[in-house]
Amino acid sequence: MRIFAAAFALTFVMSASAYATDEALTEQQVEGVQQAIKAMDCTVEDTDIEMENGGYEADDVICKDDKRFDVYLDKDFKVTKKVAED
Repeated sequence: MRIFAAAFALTFVMSASAYATDEALTEQQVEGVQQAIKAMDCTVEDTDIEMENGGYEADDVICKDDKRFDVYLDKDFKVTKKVAED
């Protein structure tokens, strides 16, 4: 019975941590992402920024010529990947 309870608790903790990426960003985090996006001469809505894998993802980033991208940044707001949206 103890093994079952421990396994259940571990499963609960692991599944709860998967939802941690949906937590609200601080004002400083949003500003850090915004500054990095502006440095690329692009824009993004604050509501399109979220945490992902210890860093950030900015969806629907609009750059020159109205091209749209998903931009991924590390925890220090450095761009790690820029993917064109179809």
